[in-house]
Amino acid sequence: MPKFRAPGRVNIIGEHTDYNDGFVLPFAIDKYVEVDIQPSDRFEFHSDTFNETVVLERHQKLGKWTDYPMGVIWAIEQMGFKVEPVKIHISSTLPIGSGLSSSAALEISVAYGLREIFKLPIDGKQLVEIGVKAEREFVGVRCGVMDQFTAVFGKKDYALLLDTMTLSFEYVPLNLGDYEFVLIDTQVKHELSSSEYNKRRAECEQALKVISKKSFREVKPEDLEILDPILKKRAKHVIDENARVLKAVKALRENRFYLLGELLYESHTSLRDLYEVSCDELDFIVGFLKGKLGILGARMVGGGFGGSVLVLARKNIIEWIFPELDEHYFKTFGKHPKLIKVQSDDGMKAL
Repeated sequence: MPKFRAPGRVNIIGEHTDYNDGFVLPFAIDKYVEVDIQPSDRFEFHSDTFNETVVLERHQKLGKWTDYPMGVIWAIEQMGFKVEPVKIHISSTLPIGSGLSSSAALEISVAYGLREIFKLPIDGKQLVEIGVKAEREFVGVRCGVMDQFTAVFGKKDYALLLDTMTLSFEYVPLNLGDYEFVLIDTQVKHELSSSEYNKRRAECEQALKVISKKSFREVKPEDLEILDPILKKRAKHVIDENARVLKAVKALRENRFYLLGELLYESHTSLRDLYEVSCDELDFIVGFLKGKLGILGARMVGGGFGGSVLVLARKNIIEWIFPELDEHYFKTFGKHPKLIKVQSDDGMKAL
């Protein structure tokens, strides 16, 4: 019986745009969630990460990690298929809570594995839908489609320019030459993250309602003038971030890495000041790196309030800078950040 895995992702730019019909620019990474699925007489889940085995009734929800694989089973059955009881063993090289989308990697690895084992007539985009439905309607996080989409359709040496309104996408070559993307994990995850995430989504929906538009893609800057200050900030971030994604694609295609770095800094400032999803730890790391020789750009990635900072830097320069950052960060926050090196990789696969 093969094992099945799906990758995490790094989103170069396009943060909090994927549930707002916007553009995103992620790539799949060489860190994964891997599942071993065996037929069983009961639903049993084991997580190496949590060192825990849990036996559940069909569609039972516990408000913990088991909700993700059980949510996938529920979502497949909502499509009209029957999933027989299975034993699922889950292992991962993806750090949880670091903004690399371990939840989507888990959902897609399970959905893909169940499709293969039970020979279900489900295509790639339907696998994405299953993962999104599980997370939104079973787990209760109103996520966009980017993470699951990247876990399915990721391609080594390419980023995905995804239009989340139409689900059309194109591959953008990641020819970074003398540069690299690295991640610095803050090692914090503030409790605000999921509640504030859902709140931001509601604020964006409210902004569209007030200006009578169906999508931010239809919104012009002058439309924002009738919004209250909070909704105006949220809407402005989405509109500006969409524009930054398209500029970033052009910069990547033209090997203009300094421009790409500037766009990362702009994105972080917008996420901090307009969307208000950053935190002291993220801001500290971005501020510390800004202006350092060989660092082109940095920004928070993921939902916010912790997680990781994405850095665009000259190759191997981060190893020289990181010890000083580590020392200052520890003095300020009493924690050591973690340097995570990643490469691009393919989407889901059977091993």
